[in-house]
Amino acid sequence: MNRETLLIIGAAGNNGAATIAALTAQHAQHFNIRAGVRTEQRASELKSKFPLIETVILDLDQPETLSAAMQGVDKLFLILGNVENREQQAKHAIDAAVAAKSVKQVLFYSVFGAQYESILFAKQFRAGEKYLEQSGLAWTHLRTIFFQQNFAGWAEGIKDGALYLAIGEGAFAPLNIEDIGEIAANILIADGHHNKAYEITGPELLSGKQLAAAFSQQTGQSVDYVSPDNSSTLASLLAAGWPKWQAEGMLELFAVFASNQAAVVSADGQQLLGREMTSIHQYIEQHISFFK
Repeated sequence: MNRETLLIIGAAGNNGAATIAALTAQHAQHFNIRAGVRTEQRASELKSKFPLIETVILDLDQPETLSAAMQGVDKLFLILGNVENREQQAKHAIDAAVAAKSVKQVLFYSVFGAQYESILFAKQFRAGEKYLEQSGLAWTHLRTIFFQQNFAGWAEGIKDGALYLAIGEGAFAPLNIEDIGEIAANILIADGHHNKAYEITGPELLSGKQLAAAFSQQTGQSVDYVSPDNSSTLASLLAAGWPKWQAEGMLELFAVFASNQAAVVSADGQQLLGREMTSIHQYIEQHISFFK
């Protein structure tokens, strides 16, 4: 069997690494995996973890670095970084994929609700989706919701007995990154996904109180739910080093959760994964050292 060449742009991030892990564990015979990263250090770190992959240095802000990386690529998994100019970076990558003339499918990492373009993150990713759709390339959109792994950023508060999450009385279904990696791998190795958009959520709707209760149960210590106001949340995110545009975007996302606009459990994830999605209780149990 001739192995296809898969380029993963954004390979060093959590979603990229989870996808490489799933591919090498379950589908190693299917692809030559080319991991696109920005620095030699990142390339070395990935290579030490996944010795069989190829690494290539590229920068989505420098289109001239993309041509060589795209040479001979059959499939592309495009994961944009946490940058304000996501739309421009998507255009650079998609233009390079078109120019390569070998790319048969692009899996585009996006966000849940991108099609509604109601908040900053949705607008950024939907712009990339639209550009890909009109490019002539076969596309698949992988739209994901807030990650369970993000709660590691709230670990200190949880250890002190409080989950600070500005979603009021709303609920959403947090998603495990390792599940996303397996789902991406399953899409990439199979036919039948061209020109489709998948909405991926976790397995259960959870309110702030239910999330706090899950942390209480798993850690064995009392964790209260606190929904701070927007100014307090913004100040906290900025103090933690978030860029202002991203912190304000997160406030918009929390408002979506608070108003239950994302109070949905999609069946797409489990169907693509072929097993039950990882629950918040399983995630906390697997990473209990973060929270106690």
